[in-house]
Amino acid sequence: MELKDKIRELIIENERKELNGLKEMFKTHSKAADLDEDTSLSSEDFAQQDQFRESAKGLEIRISQAKAALDNFLNLDHGSKDSVEPGAMVLTDSLNFYIGISATLFEYEGKKFIGLEPNAPFYAALRDAKKGDEVSYNQHQYKILDIL
Repeated sequence: MELKDKIRELIIENERKELNGLKEMFKTHSKAADLDEDTSLSSEDFAQQDQFRESAKGLEIRISQAKAALDNFLNLDHGSKDSVEPGAMVLTDSLNFYIGISATLFEYEGKKFIGLEPNAPFYAALRDAKKGDEVSYNQHQYKILDIL
């Protein structure tokens, strides 16, 4: 399996795990918000029920956003690239980026990889860069070694 394919699969796997974790949290909060109101409950119980209901709503929004981000990433053209654009994997002298989704930093074969959304401020600095270019962002310099 090519490096780019392996990194894409790891990102997808990690994003699916995170999405499943959010879904489990949603189930827990939804269940906690569903009190048996026929039993005698205190005002604290109702306050806690409201907190769980609000948490569940927030989780529902996060789940929807995570699903949309993953779907968008899955639908990108992940073919070979000559410049930095969505679907590209950018190898630099320090940190490596997969363009198309915000993904947590991870290591693979001793190298650091991170997912980067096209609407991230750093992407604006990287956009359209080519192999051999140097890009500066937040007082860090990145030399682009390759774009896959």
